[in-house]
Amino acid sequence: MTRQAISINQAAAELGVSTRTIRRHIKSGKIKAKLILGNYGPEYQIIELPQIQIKQKPIDNNIDQIPIQTIDKVMSMLRELQEKNLALAAQLGAASERIRHLENEVKLLSSHKIPWWRRIFKSN
Repeated sequence: MTRQAISINQAAAELGVSTRTIRRHIKSGKIKAKLILGNYGPEYQIIELPQIQIKQKPIDNNIDQIPIQTIDKVMSMLRELQEKNLALAAQLGAASERIRHLENEVKLLSSHKIPWWRRIFKSN
């Protein structure tokens, strides 16, 4: 398919792939292109598009083909992770509360004019 040079965006639209895919194919030599100086710097102009369409791998969303045992294992792993997440969130909450309490104690100790260690070790 020989014609005037086209841009990467036009080639991507025509072949039904992303511009990144077109760039990869230019660099690998599957698509012939020349580098020209454009308005915003160097840009590729595609000289010749391949006859064969470049196909992306289809995404297989058919969950019916996954064995039930695998789905059960995944679901049990998810439940286990959720339980661990809840336990860690509770621990984090408790630790945050303990830190707040200790910060308040430090503020109280530092608010006095007499150093804390003298108040603790003062002689009677």
